[in-house]
Amino acid sequence: MFQFGPLTLLRVAVPIASGVAAGMVGVSVYRRLHCGEVRTGLARPFIALAAAVAGLGLVHAGLRLVTPLATRLNARASLLVVAVPWLIFAARYVGLGRYVTRGRVVAGAVIVTVLVCVNVVGVLADEGRLDTGPIGEGGLDAIGTVQSVVALGLLLLVFALIGGAVVTTYRHDRLPTGQGVVVALPIGEYVFTVQATRPATPLVNDLLVSGAFAVVAASLALGVTRYDVLTRVPATRRLGERAALTETDEAILVLDDRTRVVRVNDLAERVFGDIDTLADVTEHSIAALTERKTVTYRTATGRRQFEPSVSPLADGHDETFGYTVTLFDVTDREIRRQRLAVLNRILRHNVRNELDVIRAYTEEAGLDPAVAGVDRLGEISEEARRVQQLMERSTTDRTGTALSSFLEDIAADATAGTDAEVTVTAPETTVSIDRARCRYALRHLVENAVEHNDAPSPRVAVRGERAESGLRLVVADDGPGIPESEQAVIESGEELPLEHASGLGLWGANWVVQTVGGSLSFDESDLGGTAVTVTLPGVSTDDD
Repeated sequence: MFQFGPLTLLRVAVPIASGVAAGMVGVSVYRRLHCGEVRTGLARPFIALAAAVAGLGLVHAGLRLVTPLATRLNARASLLVVAVPWLIFAARYVGLGRYVTRGRVVAGAVIVTVLVCVNVVGVLADEGRLDTGPIGEGGLDAIGTVQSVVALGLLLLVFALIGGAVVTTYRHDRLPTGQGVVVALPIGEYVFTVQATRPATPLVNDLLVSGAFAVVAASLALGVTRYDVLTRVPATRRLGERAALTETDEAILVLDDRTRVVRVNDLAERVFGDIDTLADVTEHSIAALTERKTVTYRTATGRRQFEPSVSPLADGHDETFGYTVTLFDVTDREIRRQRLAVLNRILRHNVRNELDVIRAYTEEAGLDPAVAGVDRLGEISEEARRVQQLMERSTTDRTGTALSSFLEDIAADATAGTDAEVTVTAPETTVSIDRARCRYALRHLVENAVEHNDAPSPRVAVRGERAESGLRLVVADDGPGIPESEQAVIESGEELPLEHASGLGLWGANWVVQTVGGSLSFDESDLGGTAVTVTLPGVSTDDD
């Protein structure tokens, strides 16, 4: 006759309470999933895991009321039942979700089902409650051996993902290590229980199994309350590293210390085919690649130019054990560079010489409009040459400059011979700037403000002021303003047939400002026209 007592109630009540708690956690996650508050790939196996724990708790309590064999039957079975949903969840948690396929999940479920059945048969046979019949002792031993081998493989996978969950969480800068422990607890507690239970200690076994249900239910609750394991996961880091290697637009080769290829990304495989060593790609050694700006290789699509980048792979003792070679395809860039160089040479020499000849003939013929047109073309040619020279200057060429007098000189130079009314406002401070580039940009902005103003005495205000990140220079006018179409072209950085700037001045000013890390923007002026703002970050002053 079965009798209730404090210990029996503990053996039954704890699994029931734990099962109910796990079920409630699963229901809450299910609701959050339908509200789009959690990641689907993580929520679904987590719900299955919670449902498995809830079912196991209730089944164990029911069987424990009927037979003392419930502990032995459920100890190993619990581990097997929760293994599949936990493995799916853990794999996606650490960023290995691509290995979780429908076929593997089905195969895992079938294997677990068979192992549970074999485990139940083994326990009943050991207790003499099941006649093995034709199977015999030898058959049971053989089945037990196979079961042990399969279970060992499953345990190795479990331990690998337990370590992965804890380590990847620990290495993630924004996740607490305790979150990784909470993720590992559901399966880890059952593994401990299976290893700790013994046939000769039924009381201890009951306490271990009941405690396991309580710990697992608590870890599931902590995972969705204190630690948000369904949204904040370390998989982002692993997937980001994988994307950087496999989905980048550059060919990447990972070499060992003998320059043998140990891994390539998909793009490198498509470009170079099957390669075993660096010599299969280029005749240049690692040392030579670090010194060259560009190299030319024959690829599946013909000869291409690449810019190599070599990064040594070193261990904690500063010993190099390999290299990462990144090859940036710069074929189109090099063609553009050569094309621009040729066009620049033509503008500087051929066109200029031809214009001088045309000008001489048109002056002799008295064709004043043609002479004016030739002069404008010459000015454009000279402007293009000047912009090219400024673009080729070193970006670190900065000198200390008195800001107020510098702006006053530019304003006076740009408005010489005009009736423009120019005011300059700037603090008496010294700034470290590229004088040539800033002078070019500001002079063109002031000249543009005066030339496109129909007023008898155009008003222009030039202001220099400190900004949070550096220096801000503003040129404002009271004219009709720069057309919005031209502003849009400069801001977008692209000219279209129906949308283009009227000249080279604004483009040139924008380019030289960008080369020093600055930006150019447009706004309405307090004078009624347009205010063009040049922002130069990282500019130091004598006040710093």
